[in-house]
Amino acid sequence: MPKAVSNRYYRDDGFLSAVGLRIREIRLSKDITQASLAFDCGIPDSQINRIELGKVNCSLSYLPLIAQALNVNPKDLLP
Repeated sequence: MPKAVSNRYYRDDGFLSAVGLRIREIRLSKDITQASLAFDCGIPDSQINRIELGKVNCSLSYLPLIAQALNVNPKDLLP
């Protein structure tokens, strides 16, 4: 369980990495490149790379875009 923090910015690196790994697993299982996924989502492929690596705390708004491009339910992207 994540600890409460006193500042306004919170980042759970373990969760971000797990979500990124899940996105990568699904993408690879469907033989989709990062560039193709990024194009379908309308975001830079470098952003997809950072999301998959858990290096960016992206907006939740990206999850439905990514899920739609992967043809899965957004909940399937969560660990």
